[in-house]
Amino acid sequence: MTTRHLPNPVPLGVSESTTIPLARYESLGSGRPAVLLTDDERSDYIAERLNQAIDRPLTSPGSHTFARQVLAQFRGTDLLRPFAEKALETLRDGQPHNRTAMSPIEPRLAVMFVAWRGSHRQLQVQRFGNYLKPLAATATRFIQSGFNLAGILEIDAYVRDTSEPDEPFRSLDEVFEIDVEFSYLPGPMLGSSGPAQPPFSRQVMLNPDLFDEEERQLLDKLMIDAT
Repeated sequence: MTTRHLPNPVPLGVSESTTIPLARYESLGSGRPAVLLTDDERSDYIAERLNQAIDRPLTSPGSHTFARQVLAQFRGTDLLRPFAEKALETLRDGQPHNRTAMSPIEPRLAVMFVAWRGSHRQLQVQRFGNYLKPLAATATRFIQSGFNLAGILEIDAYVRDTSEPDEPFRSLDEVFEIDVEFSYLPGPMLGSSGPAQPPFSRQVMLNPDLFDEEERQLLDKLMIDAT
């Protein structure tokens, strides 16, 4: 990209929150990093990195295989691009943003994407005790609305943009970080009465480190009610 097409100042990183003067960017010579100029470019880049992150989850080793099975039920629908748009919102305002999708064929599978700004460790305090309850409540709302729900997958994405004007030579892959964690509850555990659809109607995937005592009791109750 020629610099005559770049704005002044030049945005760095993914969120557009860090900039440098055009003259400074031009002075970097061959060390110039790629520049994302539009929100479409930013969302496309985040979606690509999210796709990579799905195969290396922070917790539950091997859970990406099951997550890919769930995503495959959407039959070619690109979920990652609209999820990436929510991640971009989170990078900019620091607030969690989410988007939910429902598979087209019954029994349905729901995928809830939640973007968080910060690392998994930084957000543990915020998420502790506020983890299982909202996931179960979302699934319950779908069931009460008449959906035959096989299960719900939550994808939590932890995003960081560490671009700095004093280090404008760092590449996008260096300044943008994204990690994911999966959680899953089967519909029958939450009261869905549709036919079993293994493995989606049986799998449970949760991070117990985020449970407080109330959520531990909630999980016990859900498991008892499902038997």
